[in-house]
Amino acid sequence: MLPKILFLLFTLPVIAQSKINYEGYDRLMRTHINEQGYVNYIGMKKDFAELQTFIKNLSDVSPENQPEIFADENEKLRYYATAYNAWTLYHVTKNYPKKDTMWGKLLFKDKPIVLGNQKLSLNDLEHKILRPRFQDPRVHFYINCAARSCPPLQQGAIPAGKTDETLERSARAFINNKKYVTFDPVTKKLQISKIFDWFEGDFLNYLKTKKGIQNPHISQYLLLFLTGEAKDILAQTAVSELKVSHFDYDRSLNEW
Repeated sequence: MLPKILFLLFTLPVIAQSKINYEGYDRLMRTHINEQGYVNYIGMKKDFAELQTFIKNLSDVSPENQPEIFADENEKLRYYATAYNAWTLYHVTKNYPKKDTMWGKLLFKDKPIVLGNQKLSLNDLEHKILRPRFQDPRVHFYINCAARSCPPLQQGAIPAGKTDETLERSARAFINNKKYVTFDPVTKKLQISKIFDWFEGDFLNYLKTKKGIQNPHISQYLLLFLTGEAKDILAQTAVSELKVSHFDYDRSLNEW
């Protein structure tokens, strides 16, 4: 009996260390992200050690190598969506005030990330894990690539058990922001973020598979989250009359 008890005592700290601790990351996001979702990179650089600690946690543990500590698919999605933003912040902050990590191959393909001891890239995380595995287009309104036209970063981490609620809030905030979606009822011109162009297939597939719309239009996805008068006006406009265009994408750094 004694050896068994000793074994349990010695393994308990290891199990405790295997959990993802979001507290430090949550503090960073509340301290260095403003209400517009932009980053105080000077402050983030001063607290870089705390960001590194969280990155080390993500590097050691993931749903792949320790699935038992993730309660459900929402907690796995919480992990991966957080990891995308945290690793982006890590690379950009580490290089700041230089900005040559910004946008393109260097950041998305060449800068390594590690999740659960597996070496990946941000592109791998987005296009091989987040999009195909979870098939939830709302993630496009949460993950942030450090550009000003990206969805705003949120102040704080995703709370435990609140992944769905957080993604819903992100989608509503993005789609009801005139920086990303505008509609002129006179000209029938619908101008939307380039995100709806780049990932149109994700949004239309969701309408087909989850909403049963056989010939979906991107406006029908917007209507799921639009509120107020804008929703009423767009809903009354025939899809065939809509003239869809996309905003230019501002790739400059999302610095506060």
